[in-house]
Amino acid sequence: MNTQLFQEKVYDFNWKNTGAGPLWCHGSSCIAAIEDKVFICGWETLEDIPPLNCTRWVLYEKTKSNWNIIFQDQEKTREPSPICVFKDGRILVSENPFMLEPEACQGVALPQVSEFFPPDYKKRRITLPCWSEPVVFVEHSYRNFSSDSENCEAILFHNKGYDRAYWSFFDKTGRWSHCGKLYWVWGHDYPQPQPTRLCYSNVQLKNRAVYSFGTSDIIEPIPEWRQYKRKITGREWDYDFRRIFFSFTPDITKEPFRYWSEISNREKTAGNARNQDLYADNDDIIHLLWMEKSCDERLREQFFPDEILTYSLEYAQLKKQKVLERKTILLFSEQYPEQYPCGMKNINFFWGRFHITRKGKLLVFASLHGKDENNNTVAENYLISLDSTGNIVDKKIVNFEKPFTLFHTASIRNGSFPSDIIHIYGHITNPDNEMWYGRIEIKD
Repeated sequence: MNTQLFQEKVYDFNWKNTGAGPLWCHGSSCIAAIEDKVFICGWETLEDIPPLNCTRWVLYEKTKSNWNIIFQDQEKTREPSPICVFKDGRILVSENPFMLEPEACQGVALPQVSEFFPPDYKKRRITLPCWSEPVVFVEHSYRNFSSDSENCEAILFHNKGYDRAYWSFFDKTGRWSHCGKLYWVWGHDYPQPQPTRLCYSNVQLKNRAVYSFGTSDIIEPIPEWRQYKRKITGREWDYDFRRIFFSFTPDITKEPFRYWSEISNREKTAGNARNQDLYADNDDIIHLLWMEKSCDERLREQFFPDEILTYSLEYAQLKKQKVLERKTILLFSEQYPEQYPCGMKNINFFWGRFHITRKGKLLVFASLHGKDENNNTVAENYLISLDSTGNIVDKKIVNFEKPFTLFHTASIRNGSFPSDIIHIYGHITNPDNEMWYGRIEIKD
C-alpha cells in the first residue's frame, strides 16, 4: 500500500479527576467526515468547576489552515460527546448535560441530541430521545451512538445500572419514533450469578438492523482475585474486562435483539478482552475486531504461574451469529521480547479500527503502545489489508511523527462513507494532554 500522511494538533486540555477523557466513548466516535469536510467533537475541561461534571463539548470543523470552532456548548458534562453525520450534511451530537448545581459531584443528567444543519452549521435544533418507560439517567452514561447516513437515521443507547441499556431510534422524518430496552447477559457461571454489564460497545445501524458488540464491565467476580487485587491497589473495587459479546436485531422497529453470543472469554486466567470495532457489510457478513491479553500478570505468580503473557489483535466473521472465520492479526509474546517494537519493555494495550475504501477493501488501522526502559510511552501504528476471509494481504508500519496510542476514526458506523482517506483523532505518545488529527491517504 502506498500512502501519504498528514498530522497536526487540534487542541490541548487539562486532565481532571472525572474518570473520563476525550475518547471515553470508546465504542462510538468523536470524528466524522462528510465528503471533504471533517468534524471533531472535542472535550474541554472547566477549571472553576469541581469533578465529576467539569467538562463541555466543542464542535470543530477542519479548514485548510486550522480547526474552526462551530459551536461551544455551555452545559456541564462528564463524558465526551460522540457525533454522527448524514449524507445530506447534517451533524448530530449526543449530549448528556448535568442537571444539578455546579458543586454537585454526581446526579441527574438529561440525554439530548443537537442537530446542526448545512451549509454553515449555524442552525441548531435540540431534540430529546424517547424512552420506553420513565427513567432517570446520570452522568455515567456509557452511551453508544450510530447513524445510517444513507437513510438519515440514528440509534442512541444509554446504559442504566448493571443490567440494561435503553435505546431510542431517530427516523428519517426527524423524530425519535421508537424506543426499547436491551438487557445484558446473565452471568450464571460466576460464583455469585449476576448481570454482565456491557460497556464501550461498538454499534452499527444499517437499514434498521442494529448490531452491538461490547465488553463485560463488572466488579471483579472472583472473591479470591478481588481480595488479592485489593492488597495491590488499596481499592475496594477492580473491574473485569474479560468477556466480549455480540447481538443484533434485523429491524430495530419490529424485532427484539437476539440472545448474546460470546465471542471471547479470558476468565480462566484473569486476562483481558476488549472489543475494538464492528462492520456489517453488504453481504450480511459481520466483521469483528478485538484485542486479547492472556492473563493478569499481577495475579499470575499466585494463581496461574505457568501462563505465558501474550497480547493479540483478533478478527472474526459472523453470519447470523455463527462464526465463519477467526484469525489472529497481530501477536506479541513475552517469550519473544526482542519482537516488541520501539524498544518496548512492557506492552500496555492494542487499539484498532476498521476502514473501508471506495472499492470496498477492508483495512485495519491499529496501534500498540507501551513503556520503554526509561518508562516513556512509545507506540507503533500499523495499516493492515485483509482479504475476504480475514487473511493479511499487506501490512505496513505507519510512520507518523507522533504515533497515536488511543484514537477514534471517521467510521461507517457514525455515518462517514467509504473513503480512500482514513481520518484519525486521538492521543499521541507525548504529551498526554494534547489531541491530534491524523490523515492517511491511500494511493492504490
